[in-house]
Amino acid sequence: TALREHAGVYEWGPNAFVYLQLWDEFSGFGKPQLVAFDESGDVRTLYPTDGQEFFAGPGGALSTSIESRITFQRDSAGRIVSLTRQRDGAAPQTAKRVEIETREDVRFRNGDVQLTGTLIAPSGGRRHPAIVLVHGSGAENRAYMLPWARFLIRHNIAVLGYDKRGVGESSGDWNAATYADLAGDAVAAVEYLKTRRDIDAAQIGLLGISQAGWIMPLAAVRSKDVAFLISISGAGVTPAETTLDQARNEMTMGGMPQQAVDDIIGVLKLQYDYARTGDGWDEYASRR
Repeated sequence: TALREHAGVYEWGPNAFVYLQLWDEFSGFGKPQLVAFDESGDVRTLYPTDGQEFFAGPGGALSTSIESRITFQRDSAGRIVSLTRQRDGAAPQTAKRVEIETREDVRFRNGDVQLTGTLIAPSGGRRHPAIVLVHGSGAENRAYMLPWARFLIRHNIAVLGYDKRGVGESSGDWNAATYADLAGDAVAAVEYLKTRRDIDAAQIGLLGISQAGWIMPLAAVRSKDVAFLISISGAGVTPAETTLDQARNEMTMGGMPQQAVDDIIGVLKLQYDYARTGDGWDEYASRR
């Protein structure tokens, strides 16, 4: 709760913004940290020291050395109005807190699954294009994907992030979901946005990372109202081929003998063939 008070949009100067939000990518699911995402590309975890003082290390989640110290300033009512960053040998920099977004918690359904999320839109009354944030693999909440799209909001694009089924306030179970189920969740988000008067129904797209590279095309095939896709690190091959490649690289980098790597990859191929076709169990079991 104390960290959440500091989250928001801060402006260094014209067209220079930094976004502070709670994020658990660096610390593990359910253990949020205050992370600063600068439009310059810098990502830094802010570690509290005392009161309104924080420090950041020289990398995204490095706390063993100090790159900068950050303090927050408040007005007479106790509200945070700015932050100041001090780096060794450099003049202090101040970013003022700005209110350029509106936030609304929303709910929509995909069959029996109720999905909950937050729609963040540019301040102003006109209709906006919109982007639905589609998850990668694992238990991801509505805030996880936001850093990849937060800067778009100040360019007059609304962003909808939702808790994956079985995460946060969404019902269901992502562990038991197929890619088709997850694609249906994304389509349900698009259908919800189409009902809103503040969203341009002809300009609703999907943005996602990793596993979303397989899920978003399925959603686009199912809904003619998906106007565009933005795939970040999405694979161009099947999930099985991607997993085999990852396993081979990790074992090789770990120093495992080449013959052992080949044997294990051979077993995995038989496993995936059986999972896909239902044939070849005896060969798989024997090889394993």
